Amino acid sequence: MSGAYPGAMDIGRVVKERKYASGGQGTVWAVKDRTINGSWPVAYKEYHARVRSQVNVGVLADMVGFVPALERGTGEWLADHTAWPAGLVTDSSGVCGFLMRRIPPRFTCTFAFDPGVEKAAGFEYLLNDEGYLRTAGITITPRQRFELLLDFARTLGRLHSLGVAVGDISPKNMFYSLDGSPGCFLIDCDAMVLHGRSMLPQAETTNWEVPTGEPKGTPASDAYKLGLLAARLFAGKQEGQDLGVLTATDPAVGRLAERSLSADPARRPTPEQWLTALAAAVTTAPATLPQVAPPRVSVPQNTAGTTPPQQGTPPSQHAPRTAPGPQPAGPRNPYVHRPTPPPPAKSHAGKWFVAITLVILAFVYGPDLYEKIANEARSGSSASSGQGTEADGSGSSAPDSEEAQARALNGLLDRNKGTRGSVGEAVSQMTACPGRSGLLEAKRVFENAASARDELLRDLEALDPGLLPASMRKSLESGWQASAAADRAYARLAEEMLSGCTPRAVTSSSQWQKASDASTRATRAKKDFVSDWNPMAKEHGLTTMSWDEV
Repeated sequence: MSGAYPGAMDIGRVVKERKYASGGQGTVWAVKDRTINGSWPVAYKEYHARVRSQVNVGVLADMVGFVPALERGTGEWLADHTAWPAGLVTDSSGVCGFLMRRIPPRFTCTFAFDPGVEKAAGFEYLLNDEGYLRTAGITITPRQRFELLLDFARTLGRLHSLGVAVGDISPKNMFYSLDGSPGCFLIDCDAMVLHGRSMLPQAETTNWEVPTGEPKGTPASDAYKLGLLAARLFAGKQEGQDLGVLTATDPAVGRLAERSLSADPARRPTPEQWLTALAAAVTTAPATLPQVAPPRVSVPQNTAGTTPPQQGTPPSQHAPRTAPGPQPAGPRNPYVHRPTPPPPAKSHAGKWFVAITLVILAFVYGPDLYEKIANEARSGSSASSGQGTEADGSGSSAPDSEEAQARALNGLLDRNKGTRGSVGEAVSQMTACPGRSGLLEAKRVFENAASARDELLRDLEALDPGLLPASMRKSLESGWQASAAADRAYARLAEEMLSGCTPRAVTSSSQWQKASDASTRATRAKKDFVSDWNPMAKEHGLTTMSWDEV
């Protein structure tokens, strides 16, 4: 742990204030008079002495240097969505911990069972039945559940594109906000995997383990846990894989979750491949969750010797389990990572549940369902034999063929899906003058959208220019450039409105006009693009699009 690390801060300069909590790896403290980016309050994670000898300091140092090395917009996005390590802290023996931003106030709340006490809004509070949610004073609609999943899928997809796998996805290190546009915030980032390297051996939260024998801390393991989160968020449970409520609420999202829970990693859709279905589910979500009869097959409880979490009480890792009740056993330290007990023994009951579910779905959706499942199974078999995946429609075409380049372009178009919807919602929010916090949130959406389009443009440039029509590439490039210009104009407008907002002031601003002009250019270019793209997409069995989906 010894050695010199440029930019590291001596522990003598870290003034500790309130202690959040202690865990298996260390203790997290609030830090006095320190900020990140000149605005974000700082927390300090101090590793226990017994852990320091195991920490790969080189990986931790690379994490600290990761954000400054990114394009500015991407770095700001990462720092805005995660408590990413921001600075090493050293003592006489070497690196003893690191600094990071605290959980933003947006991701804290006061629960009805503990009035006057602000807590970090962990996802664990949401994974409970309606009775518990009423007791806690939590109101969450089906639409908001889909919006949270959409934001998390976008976050996962973007992290993966940066070479980051989360690994220990669980409600213990994820936080939610239902204000404005629902969103997520991730902590325990020092436990993530950066470019295939991990600071410590990967651990998993109990009941959030990947199938036995599968590598931990990979995009495939993240995809599996996205399916778990979707199932449990709609089932209102801390554990299990009950897809009944999710599938009844939106069959397309239910099918994605089912594929994500496959024991075969090659069959799992990537986070980006959830985006279209989730965006559609947001717009069609019912007012309340449907009532679904519980499955008749009883699934045995955890047989590994651990007590499962009681419904109605988010599990605590600080103390033994308690009897069911309406209150969590106090918030877990939202930063400290913990090792995982052995996984529970496997049960075959899940296979029977899937079979019964398929029969029910066949009655609801007709005999064509079996043909669709058979087609997916055949495609999944090809994926597992190295011939591409049924999730993205890739085949065995050579990488220097037109088809391979078209499929790569199709992947870029999939990544872009959902951006237009989030920007449109932010524009509507801004014209309603939602107050300072609402305007800042809209500004953040616009800036993130612009950064995302910048990344798409860089990836578009990397495609082989000789294998795709030049006019098609040029129109898509022009369309995304104009959209990014509109996003940035809207961001400047949101900043302008902070000094005084009225609907008339919004629409009469020069920035509004600049955004409108850029949007007009984008529309024209995207219409040109789809006229070239759709015939090629049909030829290679890819997705055709309307201009407003680009």
